[in-house]
Amino acid sequence: MLARLLSRLFQRLNRSVEWHKLPFWISLTNLVMLRVDLRTHNLFDTQRVPPPEPDPGVDDIRANRTADGSFNDLATPGMGQANARFGRNAPISDTFAETEPGILDPNPRLISTKLLARGDTLKPVPHLNVHVAAWLQFMVHDWFSHASNVRPDEKDLPEELRKPFEIPLPDGDDWPENPMTVRKTRPDPARGPEDDGKPVAYHNVETHWWDSSQIYGSSKERLDAIRRNPKTGRLTPNGKIFLDSKGHLPVTSVDMGFGRKGEVEFTGVNGNWWIGLSLMHTLFAREHNVICDRLKMEYPDADSDWLFNKARLIIAALIAKIHTVEWTPAVLNTPVLRMGMRANWWGLIGEKFIRGFGRKVKSDILGGIIGTHPDHHAAPYAMTEEFNAVYRMHSLMPDVFHFRARADDAPITTQSLGQVAGENAHKLYKKVSLVDAFYTFGTEHPGLLTLHNFPESLRGLDKQVPSSRRVDVATIDILRDRERGVPRYCAFRRHLRMKAPKSFSELTGGDWETASELEEIYGDVEKVDLLVGCAAEKWPEGFGFSDTAFRIFILMASRRLSSDRFFTSDYTPEVYTPVGIRWVADNGMIDVLLRHMPELADNLAGAKNAFFPWRKGA
Repeated sequence: MLARLLSRLFQRLNRSVEWHKLPFWISLTNLVMLRVDLRTHNLFDTQRVPPPEPDPGVDDIRANRTADGSFNDLATPGMGQANARFGRNAPISDTFAETEPGILDPNPRLISTKLLARGDTLKPVPHLNVHVAAWLQFMVHDWFSHASNVRPDEKDLPEELRKPFEIPLPDGDDWPENPMTVRKTRPDPARGPEDDGKPVAYHNVETHWWDSSQIYGSSKERLDAIRRNPKTGRLTPNGKIFLDSKGHLPVTSVDMGFGRKGEVEFTGVNGNWWIGLSLMHTLFAREHNVICDRLKMEYPDADSDWLFNKARLIIAALIAKIHTVEWTPAVLNTPVLRMGMRANWWGLIGEKFIRGFGRKVKSDILGGIIGTHPDHHAAPYAMTEEFNAVYRMHSLMPDVFHFRARADDAPITTQSLGQVAGENAHKLYKKVSLVDAFYTFGTEHPGLLTLHNFPESLRGLDKQVPSSRRVDVATIDILRDRERGVPRYCAFRRHLRMKAPKSFSELTGGDWETASELEEIYGDVEKVDLLVGCAAEKWPEGFGFSDTAFRIFILMASRRLSSDRFFTSDYTPEVYTPVGIRWVADNGMIDVLLRHMPELADNLAGAKNAFFPWRKGA
């Protein structure tokens, strides 16, 4: 009752004073109350038919994460498993897909060209490095992935679904096909009478949990495959992930799209592969193997499966910790958010108390979410379409990478994004060592998540097939939100009980030039797309993305922890082992980097955060 009362009080206060303009402790309390409000009003379940039958892939579902994410909630085994539906943060009745002709109004390609395109000049974020972008995609591949898009030749599907979207080109556009075609998202094939009259729902082919499925996969088959030597078919001993003699992931043939095969590194999820993902996957595959060695020392009689499953638990928790207390405070670089995110993990009583006395306080505010009791709040746990939408952060990506030597900062090679993507990623290591690639990313800057900063490489992404099959990711980003029923910007803010702008000038915080651009394209402020509105609004000082997107973030970031028993009731030495609990507590991103690349010690000396720019070589 007190929380609800405070929540209402802060709602009234925020009508005149925005939360981030309040004094520190009042602002922090305001954030806690925002989270209470969002947990109550912005979680909606779409899973009206049972998800597929669980396929755990482990013997002990009580003490290990399953392959497909089932049995995390022991009372509801299918919750959050692979191929369960995405939930929603907006009321179900307001998430119907837009239909023609409205779905193409304004033209998504026109928005891509006139409002999003970067051109030749990157707008950088000076206080961050490019590992921020690589890490984000590394995380996104763990959290969600829609099923493959519908192909026109799938005769068992309705014709309307097989027919792609056709986007007419604006005048003067030189795109190689007119109209531009975009395949439709594949809906959840499991529909029952309960779905009648409801919006189309989509399923997540990965597990919904924060379980490092990007490394391990979301099936028993994938879980086993990453451990096998591809030449001999034998499992790597002692629970380890298979790496080649140079410590790199093996290469495998995959579908590159449009009927073409290509070779990329093999891991749990290797779609949309590029050198940034290669770096993160290689680093944490090596970390998994080091943890197996440490566990084997402590438990010499343990079998390979036990070592693998415990190392997987530890890796997932370590990655969640890094994202919570390092990546997020780097991107949302304010004192309130640094305290708030650390409190998610360590509580307001802080790390020193927890490490000294243990997690005695079972309060997610005072003692942190870790080690409390699972709580799904207003709906069964699931990733949401709106969370997917606000994490469309392609503008972080540079178009060009200037690879340099760690030792002396000397140039090695300059490569476009296309030259380090797909099957080109692992080939880069013939020119650039792993250490030098990490160094380069640590000393270059990502792009700002604002208008006119979407990578040109992604606006004309050649899927390594003839140029007539290029895709414009910016156009697709706009279209997907409309297709999947994500409310447009003003409606989105109203669903979050935020003030919706009545004019373009109000939306942009008085930036008349940007307001004029938006008005020319949209005409009506109510039509502004979520992605565009978030890029155009005035952000809180120190933020790396909009306050609108942040509301979904503070809801879902803590939910990924609070719903998961492996971060709450089963975050114990009995489940993780005492070694595992200490490993997560004692290590962060800098520790992981230096363990596998001690050559970076001078570059990281004195660094407070691995996602801030590193010290350059001599």
